[in-house]
Amino acid sequence: MKYLYFLISGLVIGVLIQGCATSNSGGNEKTGLNIGQPATAVAMGGAACGPLTGTDATGASSLTATSADQDISDVLARSTAPENLEKITGTTDIPMVMNEKVQYFIRYFADIQHDIFAKWLERSEQYIPQMKTILKANGLPEDLVYMALIESGFNTHAISRRSACGPWQFIRSTARLYDLKVNWWVDERRNPEKSTLAAARYLKNLYDTFGSWYLAEAAYNAGPLKVMWAMQKQKTDNFWKLADDRYLKKETRDYVPKLIAAAMIAKDPAVYGFTDLTYEKQVQDDRVVLSHQIDLHVAAKLAGTTYSTIKELNPELLRWATPPVPSYSLNIPSGTKRLFLARLASMPRRMLFSYKRYAIRRGDTLSVIACEYGVPLHELRSMNHIRNVRRLRPGHDIIIPVSPYAHREAIAYAKRARAIDASSVGPAYIYYRVRQGDTLWDIAHKFDVTISRLKYSNGLRGRLIRPNMILKIPKIIARED
Repeated sequence: MKYLYFLISGLVIGVLIQGCATSNSGGNEKTGLNIGQPATAVAMGGAACGPLTGTDATGASSLTATSADQDISDVLARSTAPENLEKITGTTDIPMVMNEKVQYFIRYFADIQHDIFAKWLERSEQYIPQMKTILKANGLPEDLVYMALIESGFNTHAISRRSACGPWQFIRSTARLYDLKVNWWVDERRNPEKSTLAAARYLKNLYDTFGSWYLAEAAYNAGPLKVMWAMQKQKTDNFWKLADDRYLKKETRDYVPKLIAAAMIAKDPAVYGFTDLTYEKQVQDDRVVLSHQIDLHVAAKLAGTTYSTIKELNPELLRWATPPVPSYSLNIPSGTKRLFLARLASMPRRMLFSYKRYAIRRGDTLSVIACEYGVPLHELRSMNHIRNVRRLRPGHDIIIPVSPYAHREAIAYAKRARAIDASSVGPAYIYYRVRQGDTLWDIAHKFDVTISRLKYSNGLRGRLIRPNMILKIPKIIARED
């Protein structure tokens, strides 16, 4: 007990000595750099009692400090002085600095990556006008739009190795934080308008935190905590000083100069050798609000267009249909709204969308059915309002969200495939002779079965198959044939 008493006393004394109260004691003790919103102080390894610090758009220090923090403010005052030979350009509404790093990326985009960057520029005009309008409406510099240029090349389907997605490359957690829906039906990170609105909110919060566009841009790439820790470690709020150290990853240290170089080229491409560009025109579309789920094949017929066009106009849609929500805004080709609504009004509701109806058989489990049809278990339970799977009995019907068109295509392929004999069709399987170039994935995709089911039915351990091998294809998708 005596040992415990002295241990607790020592801990309490240590906390009191190192606590926030020491920031008012004067002397030479260094405290941590405080970064945060106006009413918040965030301590990163030191006391959190000082006022807000940051930089303005030109990189000049806007630090205010107490007497105890005076030594830090002196360091910051010296570190934020512009480098020699740097020039601030006036062609953009975000600070533009010309230094060796920026020059390197100008040469990199203009020479080494010329063809790829040219494609990005050609695609950019399809999205830049709308994105600039959104940024301006949210009080942000319009030239932040070039972040989407270096993030994804304005590719709505771009996916990084870290599973960041869409033109602004949001990861799932950040996307949901800024109200972007990511589920089995939709991924709003791919929607140019919705993702730009989310990016505007995120960038505004980052700028309010750091007071510098360079630091906000770096935090967008690395995360705000990483940049805060780097500022605390180096006792500076100047991005270029932070970039001199290896604490931040190379990707983050290169992010700002890469953005500056991309913006300079995009604003005057001919000067940098991009002379033969064919810009893609901004897509003009109409928008209809639907109160019922609709198959995109049906929507295409109502609008007098193709399924691929509807998918292109709605990149957030991951399936063949709109999500099962009370209200959904669908983009259709410009000038087709009146025709679409007229045809929609005359079409019976049951014709807009249909699920596959499945009768539970003895031995079935919901997880096996979900795996068989490639539908998440939670989605299957949600759509059928199943709380207790033990209550399912043989003969019960459930609905499965699978595309009826993919189902028909698989059966049609089975009928016309040269390698399948009519005599080979049995009650549970059809038999397929492997052809040159076939892969297990190709066969599973063509017959709308899972690879695991295909391997199980044929006793395969790996994915190696050979020409002329006979495979049993489970006939679960062909029972209606």
